[in-house]
Amino acid sequence: MKVIAIMLDNNLSLRKALNYAGCSRTMYYYRKRDRKVRLDPAVVDAAKRITLERPFYGTRRMAVMLSRELGRPVNRKQVQRVFHALNWIEPARKKADIIRSKGKIVKASRPYELWEADMSYIWCGKDGWCYLFNVIDVFSREWIAHAFDTSAVKENAIQSVTNALAARSIIDTSRLSLRVDNGPQYKSNAFRESMKVFGIKTEYIFRNTPEQNGHIESFHKTLKREYIWVNDFQNYQEAEIAVSKAFIDYNQNRIHSALGYKTPYEFLSEWRMVNK
Repeated sequence: MKVIAIMLDNNLSLRKALNYAGCSRTMYYYRKRDRKVRLDPAVVDAAKRITLERPFYGTRRMAVMLSRELGRPVNRKQVQRVFHALNWIEPARKKADIIRSKGKIVKASRPYELWEADMSYIWCGKDGWCYLFNVIDVFSREWIAHAFDTSAVKENAIQSVTNALAARSIIDTSRLSLRVDNGPQYKSNAFRESMKVFGIKTEYIFRNTPEQNGHIESFHKTLKREYIWVNDFQNYQEAEIAVSKAFIDYNQNRIHSALGYKTPYEFLSEWRMVNK
């Protein structure tokens, strides 16, 4: 702009000055304006209420929840403005920061085709560390079953799969694969033999590659951030009650971005209606 001003001072026409400077008339006359958008009080109040229940929701998931609750479209930009106003924005992580695997990601094409299982730790006050063995369905992200105990024995790993099968009377186990890590519970002869009796094919990930079991690793992150770490358990019984409540809420109420912002049960219901 200084160059154009000098040309104009030398009695050059504006058209020629812009042409010589390679600048358009639109750019020359543009003046930045402060855009002040008034926040919708209903959106702000609803966002505050939802955040108290689910403090780790980002702007995308919050926009879906607000649209559901208010019964009208609430886009992500509205939510971003609310988050900025309330100072809730945190630096976003890129996909490359989360997923390190460069290999092929195997995708399930239907429910009960590929399950992932793993164990997580929960601090239970006077009872010390307790152990939660979980099974999830890769296709629907459904939390299939769990076994929670004060010991991390192989029997609990087996029990988590047994609970998953017992809760679903009709499953063709010959078409079901179970992906696990190389923990001693899952590598034990008892676990291997039990899976053979069930007719389930067991897949073991490579060592030091948790991203190959990434769905349940992500599940455990969500479970701890949204359901476990917000509590201060004094004993095993308190944690057991919280896990039972989390199991219901996760499957029935928590929306999942990978499912088009539906809950696992909603996604399964719609899939079954289409694939009768």
